[in-house]
Amino acid sequence: MRLLSSSLIGHAAEIAVEAFSEGKLRLLFMKANLDSATPAKHYGKAELVAKTVMTAKYAATESGADDERKALHDFVRLVAEQVAPAALEGIRPGTYFWQLREAARADGLDLRANFETTDDEWGATTTRRTGVRLLPLDDPAAPLSQEITALEADFDRLGWTDAKDCYQRAAKALTEGRHEDANGGIRAMYEAALVETATITGFASTKQGDGGAAVNYLRTQGHLADKDGGWFVHGLWAITHTNGPHPGTSTAGEAHFRFQALTAAARYLIDRFAPA
Repeated sequence: MRLLSSSLIGHAAEIAVEAFSEGKLRLLFMKANLDSATPAKHYGKAELVAKTVMTAKYAATESGADDERKALHDFVRLVAEQVAPAALEGIRPGTYFWQLREAARADGLDLRANFETTDDEWGATTTRRTGVRLLPLDDPAAPLSQEITALEADFDRLGWTDAKDCYQRAAKALTEGRHEDANGGIRAMYEAALVETATITGFASTKQGDGGAAVNYLRTQGHLADKDGGWFVHGLWAITHTNGPHPGTSTAGEAHFRFQALTAAARYLIDRFAPA
């Protein structure tokens, strides 16, 4: 497990001091398996939190053990749960959760609040928060692991099942060295994301393979000006039509680059047109 940056841990620690009582802080440390790092003596909440996380960070850095690194991940996640929005809504800039999410994103991670919607026997719908996840954002190694990525979580949130299926197939092909298949899968993911994005703004897809039409719609209708994302989105779409899913036409390096670039492009579209 990766070691979190001092900046992210520091942001979480500062918020914890404000959001928790001393008793709740000690329970928080127990839940995160940081109680062994908690000092016996301290002078106020700020020192209690600072000494605990600094001791854990030092141990995680020196030993490289996953236990300490996981404990710090859990600490950040549990702090985020304390300040996460109670309802499924946009995250307001400036709030504690927004600040912590920005710090996580600067560290190549993302914070996602999970919600569950249920219907009771009278047909009333209730939505409740079920927790918070700390997910890889754009780490090139993340899609090749067993962990769900922030992009997949967004696909789930938005109901973009085709994009998610194509993305997962592309990731599997890349890890197995099937570079042409990876190129084909990631191109299909990008096309699905383009069509879904354009649909949000009023585009009506009429057939499979409407990726080009979706790009043109976003640019000509003013949703993506050429110098404000239009050339970026169109250029990547053009790249997907070269050295595609044909034997011997793609190298491992190119397949990895394409996977990373189109993952980032899909994140760009979602963050701009369908943010959490």
